[in-house]
Amino acid sequence: MGRNEPCWCGQGIKWKKCHAGRESQPRFNVFDVEDDARKRGRKGYCSHSFAGTGCSNIIKAHTVQRNGGLAAIAEGKSRVLSVKANLRAMIDHNGNPPPTEVGIGDASVFPGFCGSHDDEIFKPIEGKDVGLTVDEALLFAYRAIAYERFTKAVQVTNAPIQRQMDRGLPLHIQEAIQVRCHLTEAGARRGLTEVEALLQNYRERIEHGQTAGFHYRAYRFDTTLPLAGCGGYMPELAIDGTRLQHLARGTAALEQLTLTITTYAGKSIAMFAWIGPNDGPSGTYLDAFDKLVASEKADALVQIAFEQMENIFFRKSWWEGLPAGQRADLTRRIRSGVGLTVRSPGYYKRSTPLTAESTVIEETRG
Repeated sequence: MGRNEPCWCGQGIKWKKCHAGRESQPRFNVFDVEDDARKRGRKGYCSHSFAGTGCSNIIKAHTVQRNGGLAAIAEGKSRVLSVKANLRAMIDHNGNPPPTEVGIGDASVFPGFCGSHDDEIFKPIEGKDVGLTVDEALLFAYRAIAYERFTKAVQVTNAPIQRQMDRGLPLHIQEAIQVRCHLTEAGARRGLTEVEALLQNYRERIEHGQTAGFHYRAYRFDTTLPLAGCGGYMPELAIDGTRLQHLARGTAALEQLTLTITTYAGKSIAMFAWIGPNDGPSGTYLDAFDKLVASEKADALVQIAFEQMENIFFRKSWWEGLPAGQRADLTRRIRSGVGLTVRSPGYYKRSTPLTAESTVIEETRG
Protein backbone atom coordinates (compact mmCIF):
# COMPACT_ATOMS: atom_id res chain seq x y z
CA MET A 1 0.00 0.00 0.00
CA GLY A 2 0.99 3.66 -0.41
CA ARG A 3 2.09 5.10 2.90
CA ASN A 4 -0.58 7.80 2.83
CA GLU A 5 -3.43 5.57 1.64
CA PRO A 6 -6.23 4.77 4.10
CA CYS A 7 -5.28 1.55 5.83
CA TRP A 8 -6.87 -1.67 4.61
CA CYS A 9 -8.31 -2.36 8.08
CA GLY A 10 -11.02 0.28 7.58
CA GLN A 11 -10.34 2.50 10.58
CA GLY A 12 -9.76 5.53 8.36
CA ILE A 13 -6.14 5.97 9.47
CA LYS A 14 -3.26 6.31 7.00
CA TRP A 15 -1.50 2.99 6.45
CA LYS A 16 1.87 4.40 7.60
CA LYS A 17 0.33 5.22 11.00
CA CYS A 18 -1.69 2.05 11.28
CA HIS A 19 -0.71 -1.37 9.91
CA ALA A 20 2.58 -0.59 8.20
CA GLY A 21 5.10 -2.93 9.83
CA ARG A 22 2.46 -4.28 12.22
CA GLU A 23 3.85 -7.84 12.04
CA SER A 24 7.22 -6.69 13.46
CA GLN A 25 5.75 -4.73 16.37
CA PRO A 26 5.87 -6.04 19.97
CA ARG A 27 3.10 -8.53 20.72
CA PHE A 28 -0.02 -7.10 22.33
CA ASN A 29 -1.02 -7.84 25.93
CA VAL A 30 -4.68 -8.85 25.68
CA PHE A 31 -5.26 -7.92 29.32
CA ASP A 32 -4.81 -4.28 28.31
CA VAL A 33 -8.23 -4.47 26.63
CA GLU A 34 -9.85 -5.47 29.90
CA ASP A 35 -7.95 -2.83 31.89
CA ASP A 36 -9.07 -0.14 29.45
CA ALA A 37 -12.71 -1.24 29.66
CA ARG A 38 -12.54 -1.31 33.46
CA LYS A 39 -11.20 2.25 33.57
CA ARG A 40 -13.88 3.49 31.17
CA GLY A 41 -16.51 1.73 33.27
CA ARG A 42 -15.58 3.89 36.23
CA LYS A 43 -16.14 7.17 34.34
CA GLY A 44 -19.71 8.15 35.06
CA TYR A 45 -22.35 10.69 34.14
CA CYS A 46 -26.00 11.32 34.97
CA SER A 47 -28.27 9.68 32.41
CA HIS A 48 -31.10 12.08 33.25
CA SER A 49 -29.13 15.16 32.23
CA PHE A 50 -26.76 13.54 29.77
CA ALA A 51 -27.70 15.92 26.97
CA GLY A 52 -27.99 18.93 29.25
CA THR A 53 -25.80 20.75 31.73
CA GLY A 54 -24.70 17.68 33.63
CA CYS A 55 -24.83 16.84 37.30
CA SER A 56 -22.38 16.49 40.15
CA ASN A 57 -22.21 13.71 42.76
CA ILE A 58 -22.27 10.81 40.30
CA ILE A 59 -22.91 7.65 42.30
CA LYS A 60 -22.81 3.88 41.90
CA ALA A 61 -26.46 3.52 41.01
CA HIS A 62 -28.05 0.12 41.59
CA THR A 63 -30.04 -1.32 38.70
CA VAL A 64 -31.64 -3.68 41.22
CA GLN A 65 -32.37 -2.25 44.66
CA ARG A 66 -29.86 -3.34 47.27
CA ASN A 67 -32.33 -3.55 50.16
CA GLY A 68 -34.81 -5.81 48.46
CA GLY A 69 -33.97 -7.67 45.30
CA LEU A 70 -30.31 -8.30 46.15
CA ALA A 71 -30.68 -8.66 49.92
CA ALA A 72 -33.40 -11.26 49.35
CA ILE A 73 -30.99 -13.64 47.60
CA ALA A 74 -27.77 -12.80 49.45
CA GLU A 75 -26.03 -15.31 51.70
CA GLY A 76 -23.01 -15.30 53.98
CA LYS A 77 -21.56 -11.83 54.23
CA SER A 78 -24.20 -10.33 51.91
CA ARG A 79 -22.79 -12.13 48.88
CA VAL A 80 -24.42 -13.20 45.62
CA LEU A 81 -23.14 -14.94 42.49
CA SER A 82 -22.56 -13.13 39.19
CA VAL A 83 -22.05 -14.37 35.63
CA LYS A 84 -19.78 -11.44 34.75
CA ALA A 85 -16.34 -12.94 34.17
CA ASN A 86 -12.92 -11.41 33.71
CA LEU A 87 -10.55 -12.36 30.92
CA ARG A 88 -8.36 -14.56 33.13
CA ALA A 89 -11.39 -16.66 34.12
CA MET A 90 -12.44 -16.93 30.46
CA ILE A 91 -8.97 -18.21 29.50
CA ASP A 92 -8.65 -20.59 32.43
CA HIS A 93 -12.06 -22.19 31.77
CA ASN A 94 -12.03 -22.32 27.95
CA GLY A 95 -14.66 -19.60 27.59
CA ASN A 96 -17.10 -21.05 30.15
CA PRO A 97 -16.06 -19.68 33.55
CA PRO A 98 -18.10 -20.51 36.66
CA PRO A 99 -20.07 -17.77 38.47
CA THR A 100 -18.12 -15.60 40.89
CA GLU A 101 -19.08 -14.09 44.24
CA VAL A 102 -19.70 -10.37 44.68
CA GLY A 103 -21.01 -8.28 47.56
CA ILE A 104 -24.45 -6.72 47.14
CA GLY A 105 -22.91 -3.27 47.55
CA ASP A 106 -21.08 -3.80 44.27
CA ALA A 107 -23.62 -5.96 42.46
CA SER A 108 -25.72 -4.39 39.70
CA VAL A 109 -24.13 -0.93 40.05
CA PHE A 110 -23.04 1.51 37.35
CA PRO A 111 -22.07 5.22 37.52
CA GLY A 112 -25.09 6.29 35.47
CA PHE A 113 -26.96 8.73 37.70
CA CYS A 114 -26.24 11.50 40.15
CA GLY A 115 -27.39 10.99 43.72
CA SER A 116 -30.16 13.60 43.46
CA HIS A 117 -31.79 12.21 40.32
CA ASP A 118 -31.38 8.61 41.45
CA ASP A 119 -33.19 9.35 44.73
CA GLU A 120 -35.83 11.59 43.20
CA ILE A 121 -36.77 9.59 40.11
CA PHE A 122 -36.71 6.02 41.42
CA LYS A 123 -38.17 6.61 44.89
CA PRO A 124 -41.56 5.07 43.90
CA ILE A 125 -39.92 1.68 43.22
CA GLU A 126 -37.48 1.72 46.14
CA GLY A 127 -40.04 1.10 48.87
CA LYS A 128 -41.28 -2.07 50.51
CA ASP A 129 -43.74 -2.95 47.75
CA VAL A 130 -45.00 -1.95 44.31
CA GLY A 131 -48.42 -2.10 42.71
CA LEU A 132 -47.26 -3.16 39.24
CA THR A 133 -48.62 0.05 37.71
CA VAL A 134 -47.71 1.63 34.37
CA ASP A 135 -45.83 4.47 36.11
CA GLU A 136 -43.70 1.95 38.01
CA ALA A 137 -43.10 -0.04 34.83
CA LEU A 138 -41.84 3.12 33.13
CA LEU A 139 -39.28 3.65 35.90
CA PHE A 140 -38.03 0.06 35.74
CA ALA A 141 -37.63 0.33 31.95
CA TYR A 142 -35.89 3.72 32.15
CA ARG A 143 -33.27 2.40 34.53
CA ALA A 144 -32.67 -0.70 32.40
CA ILE A 145 -32.18 1.38 29.23
CA ALA A 146 -29.84 3.79 31.06
CA TYR A 147 -27.72 0.79 32.06
CA GLU A 148 -27.71 -0.56 28.49
CA ARG A 149 -26.61 2.81 27.12
CA PHE A 150 -23.73 2.94 29.58
CA THR A 151 -22.43 -0.55 28.77
CA LYS A 152 -22.67 -0.01 24.99
CA ALA A 153 -20.79 3.28 25.25
CA VAL A 154 -17.98 1.52 27.11
CA GLN A 155 -17.87 -1.14 24.40
CA VAL A 156 -17.62 1.44 21.61
CA THR A 157 -14.92 3.52 23.26
CA ASN A 158 -12.98 0.35 24.04
CA ALA A 159 -12.93 -0.66 20.35
CA PRO A 160 -9.72 1.17 19.28
CA ILE A 161 -7.55 -0.73 21.76
CA GLN A 162 -9.08 -4.02 20.62
CA ARG A 163 -7.79 -3.18 17.14
CA GLN A 164 -4.26 -3.45 18.54
CA MET A 165 -4.59 -7.16 19.29
CA ASP A 166 -2.98 -8.14 15.98
CA ARG A 167 0.39 -6.55 16.73
CA GLY A 168 3.34 -8.85 16.02
CA LEU A 169 1.22 -11.35 14.09
CA PRO A 170 1.31 -12.45 10.43
CA LEU A 171 -0.81 -10.57 7.89
CA HIS A 172 -3.46 -13.28 7.46
CA ILE A 173 -4.07 -13.33 11.22
CA GLN A 174 -4.15 -9.52 11.27
CA GLU A 175 -6.88 -9.68 8.66
CA ALA A 176 -8.97 -12.20 10.61
CA ILE A 177 -8.71 -10.12 13.79
CA GLN A 178 -9.56 -6.86 12.02
CA VAL A 179 -12.61 -8.36 10.30
CA ARG A 180 -13.92 -9.60 13.66
CA CYS A 181 -13.17 -6.25 15.33
CA HIS A 182 -14.85 -4.36 12.49
CA LEU A 183 -18.05 -6.39 12.72
CA THR A 184 -18.13 -6.18 16.51
CA GLU A 185 -17.59 -2.42 16.49
CA ALA A 186 -20.19 -1.87 13.76
CA GLY A 187 -22.77 -3.76 15.79
CA ALA A 188 -21.85 -1.90 18.97
CA ARG A 189 -22.09 1.48 17.27
CA ARG A 190 -25.48 0.68 15.79
CA GLY A 191 -26.68 -0.57 19.16
CA LEU A 192 -25.42 2.57 20.89
CA THR A 193 -27.13 4.85 18.37
CA GLU A 194 -30.45 3.08 18.83
CA VAL A 195 -30.30 2.88 22.61
CA GLU A 196 -29.32 6.57 22.91
CA ALA A 197 -32.45 7.53 20.99
CA LEU A 198 -34.47 5.21 23.20
CA LEU A 199 -32.94 6.67 26.36
CA GLN A 200 -33.94 10.17 25.21
CA ASN A 201 -37.46 8.88 24.58
CA TYR A 202 -37.67 7.45 28.10
CA ARG A 203 -36.15 10.60 29.61
CA GLU A 204 -38.87 12.74 28.04
CA ARG A 205 -41.57 10.32 29.14
CA ILE A 206 -40.33 10.44 32.73
CA GLU A 207 -40.23 14.26 32.65
CA HIS A 208 -43.76 14.62 31.27
CA GLY A 209 -45.45 11.44 32.56
CA GLN A 210 -46.20 10.18 29.05
CA THR A 211 -47.16 6.53 28.64
CA ALA A 212 -48.79 6.51 25.19
CA GLY A 213 -47.09 3.84 23.07
CA PHE A 214 -45.47 2.32 26.15
CA HIS A 215 -46.43 -1.23 27.11
CA TYR A 216 -45.60 -3.58 29.95
CA ARG A 217 -46.44 -6.94 31.43
CA ALA A 218 -45.74 -7.67 35.07
CA TYR A 219 -45.80 -10.92 37.03
CA ARG A 220 -45.76 -11.41 40.79
CA PHE A 221 -44.69 -14.78 42.19
CA ASP A 222 -45.71 -16.42 45.44
CA THR A 223 -42.13 -16.77 46.71
CA THR A 224 -38.71 -15.18 46.36
CA LEU A 225 -37.02 -16.34 43.17
CA PRO A 226 -33.33 -17.29 43.50
CA LEU A 227 -32.17 -14.55 41.13
CA ALA A 228 -32.46 -10.84 40.39
CA GLY A 229 -31.43 -8.81 37.38
CA CYS A 230 -32.00 -5.86 35.11
CA GLY A 231 -31.31 -5.14 31.47
CA GLY A 232 -32.62 -4.76 27.96
CA TYR A 233 -32.40 -6.88 24.84
CA MET A 234 -33.78 -7.12 21.31
CA PRO A 235 -36.05 -10.17 21.23
CA GLU A 236 -34.98 -12.30 18.30
CA LEU A 237 -36.84 -15.53 19.02
CA ALA A 238 -39.87 -16.17 21.18
CA ILE A 239 -39.50 -19.03 23.61
CA ASP A 240 -41.72 -21.15 21.34
CA GLY A 241 -39.33 -20.60 18.43
CA THR A 242 -41.25 -17.86 16.60
CA ARG A 243 -38.86 -15.59 14.65
CA LEU A 244 -39.44 -11.98 15.75
CA GLN A 245 -36.75 -9.77 14.20
CA HIS A 246 -33.44 -10.35 12.42
CA LEU A 247 -30.71 -8.61 14.39
CA ALA A 248 -28.26 -8.34 11.48
CA ARG A 249 -30.73 -7.35 8.76
CA GLY A 250 -31.94 -3.99 7.51
CA THR A 251 -31.40 -0.47 8.81
CA ALA A 252 -34.62 0.16 10.75
CA ALA A 253 -34.32 0.49 14.51
CA LEU A 254 -34.88 -2.78 16.34
CA GLU A 255 -37.42 -3.05 19.13
CA GLN A 256 -35.90 -3.34 22.58
CA LEU A 257 -37.50 -5.12 25.51
CA THR A 258 -36.47 -4.46 29.11
CA LEU A 259 -36.68 -6.93 31.97
CA THR A 260 -36.27 -6.38 35.69
CA ILE A 261 -36.45 -9.23 38.20
CA THR A 262 -36.49 -8.19 41.86
CA THR A 263 -38.28 -8.83 45.14
CA TYR A 264 -40.72 -6.94 47.36
CA ALA A 265 -42.18 -8.17 50.65
CA GLY A 266 -40.83 -11.68 50.13
CA LYS A 267 -42.36 -12.09 46.67
CA SER A 268 -40.45 -11.68 43.42
CA ILE A 269 -41.72 -9.71 40.44
CA ALA A 270 -40.76 -9.77 36.79
CA MET A 271 -41.38 -6.55 34.86
CA PHE A 272 -41.17 -6.58 31.05
CA ALA A 273 -41.59 -3.26 29.21
CA TRP A 274 -41.12 -1.75 25.77
CA ILE A 275 -41.96 1.19 23.50
CA GLY A 276 -43.68 0.11 20.31
CA PRO A 277 -46.83 -1.63 19.11
CA ASN A 278 -48.57 -4.03 21.43
CA ASP A 279 -48.51 -6.73 18.75
CA GLY A 280 -44.89 -6.20 17.63
CA PRO A 281 -41.82 -8.33 18.47
CA SER A 282 -42.00 -7.73 22.24
CA GLY A 283 -45.73 -8.32 22.46
CA THR A 284 -45.44 -11.53 20.45
CA TYR A 285 -42.49 -12.60 22.61
CA LEU A 286 -44.59 -12.22 25.76
CA ASP A 287 -47.64 -13.87 24.19
CA ALA A 288 -45.53 -17.03 23.99
CA PHE A 289 -44.45 -16.57 27.61
CA ASP A 290 -48.08 -16.15 28.68
CA LYS A 291 -49.02 -19.50 27.18
CA LEU A 292 -47.03 -21.24 29.90
CA VAL A 293 -48.90 -22.38 32.97
CA ALA A 294 -48.42 -20.26 36.10
CA SER A 295 -46.14 -22.85 37.76
CA GLU A 296 -43.71 -22.96 34.80
CA LYS A 297 -43.17 -19.22 34.32
CA ALA A 298 -40.47 -19.01 37.01
CA ASP A 299 -38.50 -21.79 35.32
CA ALA A 300 -38.82 -20.04 31.95
CA LEU A 301 -37.81 -16.72 33.51
CA VAL A 302 -34.59 -18.23 34.84
CA GLN A 303 -33.69 -19.52 31.39
CA ILE A 304 -34.59 -16.18 29.77
CA ALA A 305 -32.44 -14.25 32.25
CA PHE A 306 -29.39 -16.44 31.60
CA GLU A 307 -30.04 -16.43 27.85
CA GLN A 308 -30.53 -12.69 27.39
CA MET A 309 -28.81 -10.71 30.16
CA GLU A 310 -25.40 -10.48 31.81
CA ASN A 311 -26.53 -8.17 34.63
CA ILE A 312 -28.02 -11.00 36.71
CA PHE A 313 -27.25 -12.21 40.22
CA PHE A 314 -28.35 -15.30 42.08
CA ARG A 315 -28.22 -17.23 45.34
CA LYS A 316 -25.13 -19.39 45.79
CA SER A 317 -26.86 -22.29 47.52
CA TRP A 318 -29.48 -22.41 44.76
CA TRP A 319 -26.81 -22.62 42.07
CA GLU A 320 -24.82 -25.29 43.88
CA GLY A 321 -27.99 -27.30 44.48
CA LEU A 322 -28.93 -27.52 40.81
CA PRO A 323 -28.21 -30.80 39.01
CA ALA A 324 -24.95 -30.68 37.04
CA GLY A 325 -26.85 -30.86 33.74
CA GLN A 326 -28.91 -27.78 34.57
CA ARG A 327 -25.85 -25.80 35.61
CA ALA A 328 -24.18 -26.77 32.33
CA ASP A 329 -27.26 -25.71 30.35
CA LEU A 330 -27.48 -22.31 32.09
CA THR A 331 -23.74 -21.76 31.63
CA ARG A 332 -24.15 -22.44 27.91
CA ARG A 333 -27.03 -19.98 27.76
CA ILE A 334 -24.82 -17.22 29.18
CA ARG A 335 -22.75 -17.34 25.95
CA SER A 336 -25.77 -17.71 23.66
CA GLY A 337 -25.75 -15.18 20.85
CA VAL A 338 -22.09 -14.32 21.43
CA GLY A 339 -19.56 -15.10 18.73
CA LEU A 340 -20.39 -18.35 16.98
CA THR A 341 -22.85 -19.52 19.66
CA VAL A 342 -26.20 -18.91 17.98
CA ARG A 343 -29.62 -19.13 19.53
CA SER A 344 -31.73 -22.02 18.33
CA PRO A 345 -35.50 -21.89 17.75
CA GLY A 346 -37.60 -23.05 20.67
CA TYR A 347 -34.90 -22.40 23.24
CA TYR A 348 -37.18 -22.86 26.26
CA LYS A 349 -37.40 -26.39 27.51
CA ARG A 350 -39.11 -27.24 30.78
CA SER A 351 -36.51 -28.19 33.39
CA THR A 352 -36.76 -31.40 35.38
CA PRO A 353 -36.83 -30.58 38.20
CA LEU A 354 -37.89 -26.96 37.75
CA THR A 355 -35.05 -24.49 38.28
CA ALA A 356 -37.40 -22.38 40.42
CA GLU A 357 -40.38 -23.70 42.34
CA SER A 358 -42.69 -20.67 42.29
CA THR A 359 -46.10 -19.80 40.87
CA VAL A 360 -47.41 -16.58 39.36
CA ILE A 361 -50.15 -15.17 41.59
CA GLU A 362 -50.70 -11.81 39.88
CA GLU A 363 -50.40 -10.60 36.29
CA THR A 364 -50.77 -7.02 35.10
CA ARG A 365 -50.42 -5.49 31.68
CA GLY A 366 -50.81 -2.09 30.11
